[in-house]
Amino acid sequence: MISHKRLVISLIVLLIVSIGTQCLGAVQDLPKVTLKLAHTCADNHPYNVGAKKLADLVSARTGGRLKITVYPAGQLGGERDIVEALQAGTIDMCVTSLGVAATFVPEYNLFNLPFLFSGADHFIAVARGPIGAKLLSAAESHDLKGLGFGGPVFRVPMNSRRPLNTPEDFKGLKIRLMEVPVHMDTYRALGASPVPIAFGELYTALQLGTVDGCENAIATLYTQRFYEVQKYLSVLPVISNGAVFLSGQKAWSKLPQKYRDIIMESMPEAIVAHDDSYLLLDEEGLQAIIAKGVHVNTPKDLAPFVKATEPVYASNLKRMPAWVSELVPQIRALAK
Repeated sequence: MISHKRLVISLIVLLIVSIGTQCLGAVQDLPKVTLKLAHTCADNHPYNVGAKKLADLVSARTGGRLKITVYPAGQLGGERDIVEALQAGTIDMCVTSLGVAATFVPEYNLFNLPFLFSGADHFIAVARGPIGAKLLSAAESHDLKGLGFGGPVFRVPMNSRRPLNTPEDFKGLKIRLMEVPVHMDTYRALGASPVPIAFGELYTALQLGTVDGCENAIATLYTQRFYEVQKYLSVLPVISNGAVFLSGQKAWSKLPQKYRDIIMESMPEAIVAHDDSYLLLDEEGLQAIIAKGVHVNTPKDLAPFVKATEPVYASNLKRMPAWVSELVPQIRALAK
């Protein structure tokens, strides 16, 4: 006689098989579709980890009838080119930085505001919760479909002069930044002098002292070997280095509803894979930088930095819809 425990296990297995069969049955009469998902990062980057996870999940849940082909490393163009292609309908999906995405969906500039997040857990609570869902929907008025936010790591400063423990420590430092207005406003508010330099020229500029420092995700600071020409790294969550998964409305509207549902049901797992990869790289990069002899400090009190950069909020939020400004206190209330 089958034991009660074995009987329960058998029933659970039968239920899972039944559900899986029903799901596949629901799509077996739908057309075979292949979507193109593009991004600009290497095939071992978190963007690709998340994209491949999404492709695998979608394929499994549709019995291979819906496929997502991932094009990494800028094969289909730069970030701006890719998002424009989404709007035009020549590329179907992408993963892109929130800095670039915000030039198409201005509401996403909320994520670029300084010291909005206290750390990775805070970012995740916002990005995966109701606030994130509301912000994703903002893409729809820009010929895009927001699928999910990820990337709970930050662009932190590194320099050759001193540890950065207070806003006053930034004063007089020449810091290389991307030409993103919110980023440049932030460093000016802290007292630094932003200097736009091409990324490919940055190592030499640091080596020659043309600039005193730069900022980026920790893993990037390590892989670019900036520890060779800078002495101090401050683990300070100045600006989010987040990303967003997007589809173009033209491609999205052509998909059968069942396929859309499966993509959205698969996104949470893809985002977790993407985020876990980012957090691992960040920690590995930090430990490697420490091992290279760089002095690392972590300011404990973010309040002075928040106060110093309040003018950045005033000047940038006025360019966004009022409902976006109303999210700021809600986001801060989620900080632990």
